Amino acid sequence: MDEYFILYDGEIEWINLLPITFTKTISKIRIGILTIQDRWEKYIGGKSIICTKNFLSKKYILKKKLNIKNILMINSSFLPNDELLQLLFNLKENEAIFCSKTKTMVATRTSTSSSSYKTITKLNNKYKKIYSLDKVIYIKNIWDLFVNNDKVLRQDFDFLTKKKKSFSLLGPNYIIDKKNIFLEEDLYSYNVVLNAKIGPIYIEKGVQILEGSMIRGPAAICRNSLLNMGTKIYGATTIGPQCKVGGEIKNSIFISYSNKAHDGFVGDSIIGEWCNIGAGTNISNLRNDYSNNNKVWSYEKNNFIIIPIQFFGMIMGDYSKSSINTQFNTATIVGVGANIFGIGFPPKYIPSFSFGNHYNKKISFSQVCETAKRMMQRRNVCFSFIDKTILKYLYYST
Repeated sequence: MDEYFILYDGEIEWINLLPITFTKTISKIRIGILTIQDRWEKYIGGKSIICTKNFLSKKYILKKKLNIKNILMINSSFLPNDELLQLLFNLKENEAIFCSKTKTMVATRTSTSSSSYKTITKLNNKYKKIYSLDKVIYIKNIWDLFVNNDKVLRQDFDFLTKKKKSFSLLGPNYIIDKKNIFLEEDLYSYNVVLNAKIGPIYIEKGVQILEGSMIRGPAAICRNSLLNMGTKIYGATTIGPQCKVGGEIKNSIFISYSNKAHDGFVGDSIIGEWCNIGAGTNISNLRNDYSNNNKVWSYEKNNFIIIPIQFFGMIMGDYSKSSINTQFNTATIVGVGANIFGIGFPPKYIPSFSFGNHYNKKISFSQVCETAKRMMQRRNVCFSFIDKTILKYLYYST
């Protein structure tokens, strides 16, 4: 297989995965245990070139120039499986693989000499041969992340633990179905419950699980994250790297570097990077009438749409914060860099950079940057010029 391959963001998929993709390429989204990029690189055994929107692209530029003729290009909204890999290994120049259900291109091997986003998303569709793929996970809409997290967690667990030996937990802990639990080194736990009878549990290096915490699989706790005392994790939940969580979390994904350190409920939700959810914050994930038709904000339509999903909590973009005791409605969408506080329920759509309960008022751009810089410094991460440039583009274009 190629040493390098291209992971590109589809136009419609990138829009449908907002607000998470405002600040990152689709391939940097975490689902299951891994990001989409990490998963593809591990399955293929090569290095990926990221192709995304122009204002994001500087974050992912390779330092070396490459001859990318006859290179494999993969739509980053599709996740690898054995059938897809077999097709990819046999793919020849100017051939393509399409998903039969959605008629969307999954991958192609092309002779293009450009890796620009505009060129790749406007490729000629006259292929010598087209292969059809039936069974593949396609992350087209933002809710597809938590809807598919159970299945992807199980697949990742099997893939990552094959022919590997788990470390053991030290101390008085209660373990149920040990064979479905995989532990990396340097963990801390004391008087915790790990129940993998219903689904597997994967815990990465450097995780701390404090007293009284309970994890029910399928679940993944990624490197250097902290579960505060009495944390309750229900499947299918992913806590990304460097997160601090507490309270009750169900069927949700914390992408990385975000905090929900205190009591409160988060269910069927996606929390971006550098977010902070205040103590006592609760997110409704089910309408009072038990309807399976939820009204959710669409960035493509610039309006609310009805979707056939019964359980839907909140999507929170990067750098957003909620104050203590915030109560979010079912199917709430929060943009990037919002600071949410005030009396009563916030609206179901909160624009990027909103301030308090004045949702037509923006935080000053300097304050957005200063807050981001302070939070990142707490984790010894630099708020870079590129991060600032991306936020500036979003701030003045929304």
